[in-house]
Amino acid sequence: MTDGYALSSNILEQWKTRILPEEDWFFFTDDECFPYGEMDVLVKANLSLDIKTSYLTWSLPEGVFVKKMHPGEFEELSYEARQRISAIQWELGRGLVFDREETEEWFGEHVPSLYKGAGKKLVLFTIAFWRSLEEHQKEGFLRAYSRMWVDEQPLWKGAPPSFKTFMQREYPHLIPYLDVFPDRNGANCLAAVAFATDASSDLYHWMQAEEFNHLMAGREEVGDISGKEVLVWRDSEGRIIHACYALNEEFVFNKNGQTMFNPWQLLTVERVIGSWGEPVIYR
Repeated sequence: MTDGYALSSNILEQWKTRILPEEDWFFFTDDECFPYGEMDVLVKANLSLDIKTSYLTWSLPEGVFVKKMHPGEFEELSYEARQRISAIQWELGRGLVFDREETEEWFGEHVPSLYKGAGKKLVLFTIAFWRSLEEHQKEGFLRAYSRMWVDEQPLWKGAPPSFKTFMQREYPHLIPYLDVFPDRNGANCLAAVAFATDASSDLYHWMQAEEFNHLMAGREEVGDISGKEVLVWRDSEGRIIHACYALNEEFVFNKNGQTMFNPWQLLTVERVIGSWGEPVIYR
């Protein structure tokens, strides 16, 4: 649900420029199944955050190949080729390919070519299709798509007056970012914690674990939450998988991922623990 999360026209304009790259990207598991030019091995570590977000590359298996096409080049292929390529993208879990039923409310009568795959009618986003949409259709899609990334209801607007007074006193620098979408990819949960503790920190920084651990130096592990603690979740090998900042005993400042579709959030402690499990608490 994104109703109530701030999504201004300025943010939507930025999203429009980032939702797709300058070339269409298509992914394959076999370098011989695409007879329309050479492909490259996909090196996930070299991808920009914009590409990762557009195509959900974290969902792709290892060892896939990528074929990049100039805008309109895909549309020049035969229908059979386009249909096969679309089916492969769906099977791989690539981003920006949808079941037709998901898109009916987004575009109305303006729909791209439909391709069959996995027993479904598929809608594959390409640059040419995106450019063919009217501005209100692009905005309608982005609003609807962002809903698919957020499960939590926004809390800031309906928060008790006493808590809002508390935030004005203790965390005035956070108020403009409570239940707000960023205009670009990159801001992650660790940067959100850093900004909560220091208003001069870069909120849009894609902070890495080593830098975060340096920030945590001097904090001690405690057993309760009363406010100003950092909550950290780690995997079985000790790697940080999430962190948020406790504003008081009830609420946290949170961001669930590094994409522009992950808003900065005011969440309850109960909700974040329900989603991530029991954290290690540092004060």
